[in-house]
Amino acid sequence: MNILTQLRKKKYTRSFFIAGSIAIAGLMAFRKQGPANKAPQQRHITKTGHKKNPSFLFLSDVHINTTSKTTVYGGDTGEDLWAAFLHKADTILRGKESPSFIIYTGDLPAHYSCSTGCYLPPASRTGHNNNIDTILSALHRLADKYHKPLFYLPGNNDALAGDYYSFADEQQQTPLSLEPASPYFFPKAMGNNNSTAAPCMVSAPHPTMGYYSACPVKGLRLVALNTVIFNANFTAVDGTTQQRDGNIQMIWLAAQLADAEAKKEKVYIAMHIPPGTDAYGGKSMWAQLPGNKINWLNSFLNLTDRYKATIAGILYGHTHMDEVRRLYDSTGTHITAVAISCPGVTPQHYNNPGFKTVQYDPENMQLLDFTTYYTHPGQQYWGDSTYSFSQAYGRLPGMTIYGRLSNMPLQNVSNGMNRIFTVKNGAATYNTTSGIEVKYK
Repeated sequence: MNILTQLRKKKYTRSFFIAGSIAIAGLMAFRKQGPANKAPQQRHITKTGHKKNPSFLFLSDVHINTTSKTTVYGGDTGEDLWAAFLHKADTILRGKESPSFIIYTGDLPAHYSCSTGCYLPPASRTGHNNNIDTILSALHRLADKYHKPLFYLPGNNDALAGDYYSFADEQQQTPLSLEPASPYFFPKAMGNNNSTAAPCMVSAPHPTMGYYSACPVKGLRLVALNTVIFNANFTAVDGTTQQRDGNIQMIWLAAQLADAEAKKEKVYIAMHIPPGTDAYGGKSMWAQLPGNKINWLNSFLNLTDRYKATIAGILYGHTHMDEVRRLYDSTGTHITAVAISCPGVTPQHYNNPGFKTVQYDPENMQLLDFTTYYTHPGQQYWGDSTYSFSQAYGRLPGMTIYGRLSNMPLQNVSNGMNRIFTVKNGAATYNTTSGIEVKYK
């Protein structure tokens, strides 16, 4: 049974939609300031007269360890790599082809060992919280400096209570509680921007769950999910349950897609943990909870099929690698959407550190290409090493990322991904084919 059909039979469904409508209406009261008065990003004109498509800066999985001065393969980001990254990101943002906005798809602090499972007792959170604050505050400054909207969403390591815990802890505190408000930081700035002109918040009915939607540029809605909730390792300490939280989020996602379609907006769906299989570990990313027939993966694939004309891109992190995924309809024969990852800045999986700029069409918001900037642990500066989607997958001029990937044989997609998976020849090798196809279960 489809999750949306099942949930409409639940008693809380009607009250959820009423409460959600009230929350959304309240969030539409804005104050004009900062980026709201800026015009949408336009195409740049190069010296040769060609139009350059706009882009956004795509970051994920820094996993900073502020007690480490240096960075090595198999370890998390130390102060040297973090400083090199910030300098490189600053250079990109101040360039003539400066990205329109910034998306960070989760995982801020270093990995850590837990005394009990993955739970961090409140008295043991100082170092963990300091790592989180170090990244968020630095990204704040970068976004404020260049007046760029910054969109952060939860990773599994980000919860204050520990790895794979609910976004809010026992005291309803979240990673965003550590940071002051900023006119360019979403979702922290929600409700502070009194205008419907981009960039602005659209919907955040449950801020302590970490998901929301916003408008980065005119005509585009970014739907930022908390897919940690969908993982089998998720544990709630915020007074609710995984099943309830997951169901409510999926209903909200369906409502967001329907609203965007009605308003003729295009949508990017961003998340930390993607649907499908982990090519690194071989496990399913999203859980099907025991004891019930609710399947979030199938529900998500139903939505990507139903709204394939509205969804212009799907973005994720978590795997630390440079990946692509193809999402199928219920027959398992038609590709309805493709998703692209952002590699991790951390080299913890023996990958080379990387991040991206993603180019998009300013008219229909379709993803056209990406450029991955990568380096090696131990280098003092983040150099000019790059590669593009076009180079890895042989994209033809005028073709979208979806257009290229949806027409390639699986083996060709796998060959292209193997060339860049560990971020252009990192230290590790994997069989990546299992992570590409995302189908119904």
